[in-house]
Amino acid sequence: MRHVNRVFTNPLLGTMAWLVPPFAVLHHVGRKSGRQYRTPVVAIANGRTIVVPMTYGRDVDWARNLVAAGGGEIERMGRRTEVRNPRIVGLGQAEPHLGAAGRAFFRVMSFPGFVLLDT
Repeated sequence: MRHVNRVFTNPLLGTMAWLVPPFAVLHHVGRKSGRQYRTPVVAIANGRTIVVPMTYGRDVDWARNLVAAGGGEIERMGRRTEVRNPRIVGLGQAEPHLGAAGRAFFRVMSFPGFVLLDT
């Protein structure tokens, strides 16, 4: 499924994700290649913190790239914002940054991790 998303779904979502909440596009630099990447994600903002669920596990390239670079940029609702201090956490650390509905949803879904970003 990762391959299908990388080749088909991500390019398709990338054309509109930056406009439609809760979707967003993360702009990051490859930690080995130095290449610029755009990755569509779900991004939940709460104040100056953004929570990005890791749907495919904690070893996804976009998260590792953000951590290696110490940040990147996120494009949400037509605005591009710098993000820094990326950290991969479990649900317990992400919960304070989610609303009540988000906490309940993510408890049921049992995602493997989350990336917290500061704006």
